[in-house]
Amino acid sequence: MQDTVEALRNIPHVNAVHVLSEEHQHPDIAFKTIQAMMLKRTRLSLIGKNGCAIFVSNKSSILMIKSDANVNLGAIDLILDSIE
Repeated sequence: MQDTVEALRNIPHVNAVHVLSEEHQHPDIAFKTIQAMMLKRTRLSLIGKNGCAIFVSNKSSILMIKSDANVNLGAIDLILDSIE
């Protein structure tokens, strides 16, 4: 998983990649809230004019990718498909 996180961080315009879990809480994001939103899906993409947020459920953790609006989503999908 660490290799995947590093590969995602190296994509241009990706601002942050976090692994969220019960043990690794993010100060701004409630893990239980995101986990409830993703109950029936493995991937959730939120795209806005100022940026994107992609959440990917992976076993007992959720991968959160935050990026600028002009990120190459295909590159992110290619890396994410390699872990699923």
